[in-house]
Amino acid sequence: MSRIPCNVTKDLLPLYVDDVCSEESKAMVEEHLAGCEKCQNYYDALKEGIPEEKIEEEKEGLLSEEKLRQAAVSVIKATKKEISNKQTRKVVGVMAAFILILFVLEGMSSGSYMGWLGKIPVFDHRIRVEDVRVTEMYQLKNGYLYITVETDKKCHINYSGNLQESYNEKDGFTGGYEGFFGLESIPLDISAIPLKSCSFIFPLSRTVKEYDGAVREREDSAIYLEGKGDRRTKVWEKGQEVEKAPPEIEGKAKKAIDEGDVWFGERLKREEVTAEEAAGQVYTIMEDEEE
Repeated sequence: MSRIPCNVTKDLLPLYVDDVCSEESKAMVEEHLAGCEKCQNYYDALKEGIPEEKIEEEKEGLLSEEKLRQAAVSVIKATKKEISNKQTRKVVGVMAAFILILFVLEGMSSGSYMGWLGKIPVFDHRIRVEDVRVTEMYQLKNGYLYITVETDKKCHINYSGNLQESYNEKDGFTGGYEGFFGLESIPLDISAIPLKSCSFIFPLSRTVKEYDGAVREREDSAIYLEGKGDRRTKVWEKGQEVEKAPPEIEGKAKKAIDEGDVWFGERLKREEVTAEEAAGQVYTIMEDEEE
């Protein structure tokens, strides 16, 4: 998970594009881009020379959370001048809860996972791993891994990552690579259509240009299902025998990959991709519940 928020990243991106920021700032920006599609799109727009006013419109959206926080703090300051110290303590508690609600609503409105706030159980809207079933797992002709999951819980969005450095608290970075995926709900978004099932397609290896400029072959050693409370369960590991995909699955996968190449751009068709591109290269097929 990135150490810096989106609005700070976006302030650094012009310097990053011009290659005038420090190595530490570069590392933080690259770490954030690897897991944030909105900031990656903003970075791509900067590189492609899209007019600044267009980019600023997107930036305003990312700054809205900070504006909400500032507005709520202003209300607290004004209220403190009009009531007693005892009443102030009560009102501050209520306003603090109000600020948290604003943060949650801001995240839910865009379907985004809320980082540190999402670690608090009441705000962690990921589906529990025990409530998600792996219903299909196939090896495609191109070597990619095809995984389909279903759940009886209401969920609306998915998230995933791939070929990322594996890490644990005991050993730190292990030197291996892994992919992950999960499902998430948006409780207050009444317009969201629940997912019936979701399929994830993982390229299990890629030639990657690393952050230090070196070119290395990354290969997944495992794929994990993630869920509420940061729980993880391994659904595939290197060397595991997997059934070959039938023709209908090959057809669905080909369509998703072709459409994904259009979405990610021609860069994913290259033999070599960057670490950021590899981290985002998971193709998905979502089937909605019938209305």
